[in-house]
Amino acid sequence: MVDNVKRWLVALLDCIFCREDQSLSLIDLTLSLYSSYEQGIVSDLEEAIDLGRTALALCPFGHPYRSLSLHNLAIVLRARFKQQGILSDLEEAVELDRAALALCPPGHSNRSLALNHLGISLLMKFTQQDHLSDLEEAIALCRAALVLCPPGHFNRSLSLSNLAHGLAIRFQLQGVLSDLEEAIELDRASLLLCPPGNPDRPQSLNRLAVSLHIRFSQQGLQSDLDEAIELHQAALVLRPPGNSHRSSSLSNLALCLCTRFAQQGVLSDLEDTIKLHHAALILRPPGHPDRSMSLCNLGNSLQEKFQKYGALSDLEEAIKFYQAALALDPNRALSLHGLALCLHARFKRQGVLSDLEAAVDLHRAALTFRPLGHCDRPISLNNLAISLRSRFQQQGVLSDLEEAIELSQAALMISPPGHSG
Repeated sequence: MVDNVKRWLVALLDCIFCREDQSLSLIDLTLSLYSSYEQGIVSDLEEAIDLGRTALALCPFGHPYRSLSLHNLAIVLRARFKQQGILSDLEEAVELDRAALALCPPGHSNRSLALNHLGISLLMKFTQQDHLSDLEEAIALCRAALVLCPPGHFNRSLSLSNLAHGLAIRFQLQGVLSDLEEAIELDRASLLLCPPGNPDRPQSLNRLAVSLHIRFSQQGLQSDLDEAIELHQAALVLRPPGNSHRSSSLSNLALCLCTRFAQQGVLSDLEDTIKLHHAALILRPPGHPDRSMSLCNLGNSLQEKFQKYGALSDLEEAIKFYQAALALDPNRALSLHGLALCLHARFKRQGVLSDLEAAVDLHRAALTFRPLGHCDRPISLNNLAISLRSRFQQQGVLSDLEEAIELSQAALMISPPGHSG
């Protein structure tokens, strides 16, 4: 608290003695507080937002620092959205970034930065609302930014990374392999521009690792998975306790280890996965936008453990985590799909028909969020077919068997060659 008061006094004295423009002093202080928040002083984020709003109020239309004020306020609002999940913060950030871009027409020295940051905001908005237009606009903006950032440009690494992120997201939605391959190439180029000591290195490590993990899930090349694990481990070291991005690194490393467990069956990988997901969940308390995903990830890990060792307690705990995830986000396909698998497994163990009925309903719901072109649609079709066949075996309703056959055929038709289903 004392340090905060000191910072306010410094800014005030700057203004009184006209050492620099008042708005610029507040802009600089906003960035300092944001940097402090990034290093773990969470309380500084609220003050940064307050100062950012004050700075913007002092920069009316025509003021030389208005674009910078818009840009910085958008940054801190995005940070609060990631921390607290308040959608209005993200929506305001998008509007601020649009306004900043409008003040940076072609030829403006900050246009590439403005393009990039609007792209970042729109990518975040897409992950929340699934409006394809936001994703396509974000990719177009990031491509335009990269054109303005040739080799040697100070914003090139950011532009490479943001475009790669957008393409990786689009691949997961549409399954076009060229998007993923381009994303990996861009991520590698970005990492080369972020050597040890560069503040953007953890993010570059993380982005490349995520893309390699996705490619492993598609092509099964072990070197991709091994490299992804190494990169996530390196990123986690650079995000110590208190770092605002630590939960992301914990979660992503856990996902890779869970994948390796599924491939190799080494128990330590599964145990580490569960520990890492628990640690990530602690850093994502109620209200955090990624809490639902952490709950879902824990459910998946415990489900994997049940499948390997058959302990009913693991299955029951997985069901509880999936149910908690769905309570926070009823439209998340992964939670719907995971809970359906768990309930079907419990039905096979205990024979309670209501579990099977719920599994069928949940698989149907998950399928609605995996339309034609979605890379996970084949597995959703297959699992719904499996549940319907189980119900046919219990109740003898021929329409269940007929639908199951149709779903299996549909899954086979759209599964890529060599896909395991």
